[in-house]
Amino acid sequence: MQLKDAVVIITGASRGIGRATAIAFAREGANVVINYRTDHEGAEQTLQDVATLSKGISIQADVSKKEEIQGMLASTIQTFSRIDILINNAALPSERTDFLNTPYETMEEMTQVNLLGPILCSQCVIPYMQQQGFGKLLFTGSIRGWTEGGRTILYSATKAAIHSVVKTLAKQFAPNILVNAVAPGYVKTRFHADISEEKERQYLTQSYLNRPVFEEDIANAFVFLAKNDAITGQVVYVDCGYTLK
Repeated sequence: MQLKDAVVIITGASRGIGRATAIAFAREGANVVINYRTDHEGAEQTLQDVATLSKGISIQADVSKKEEIQGMLASTIQTFSRIDILINNAALPSERTDFLNTPYETMEEMTQVNLLGPILCSQCVIPYMQQQGFGKLLFTGSIRGWTEGGRTILYSATKAAIHSVVKTLAKQFAPNILVNAVAPGYVKTRFHADISEEKERQYLTQSYLNRPVFEEDIANAFVFLAKNDAITGQVVYVDCGYTLK
């Protein structure tokens, strides 16, 4: 698939992996839709970065609310006339409290955003892609969704479920809609800004390359999957060799 002039929606694109991915697709000449929930300032910064390379718009929408998703898709169609790629990236980070002290409200919000959000976005966009006769769904997974997730029980459960969703959707909507995921390892993002040097060393020693994954590494993996028309139902681990151990 050629990405020049393709229309790609990226949820959670106001910062971090989402922003890096938006810039990477803009560099390929794609038309980029920058979704955000609350960080308007961050989304505008992403839009400025995209605008130096290609066309883009920013749209506020909570991916856990179907009516807001439908509004985002309608605005995209109105602006660009089609939707070629959806990247389900928006997610809440790993739990900051231990499992026994995690309140129900936190569990509910994480499940709605990390799991139901991508499912709802996919449910809403697939009819558009079916009408076009082609489309691609991409998801942000995680090494925490691989076999076991360590201490982050709920976050890991949502990401393991996303990996399952990828494979199931790929089977159900082949051959015209391709579905894949990128599963990052330890990524240097704002969510890890406050960890100690000792903790960071522990993360790095768990992988063979002994370095963190950078946001651009994940963005490049999304671009690769978007371009390739012979891959579906796969979870690509970009983890510096973590899952080899």
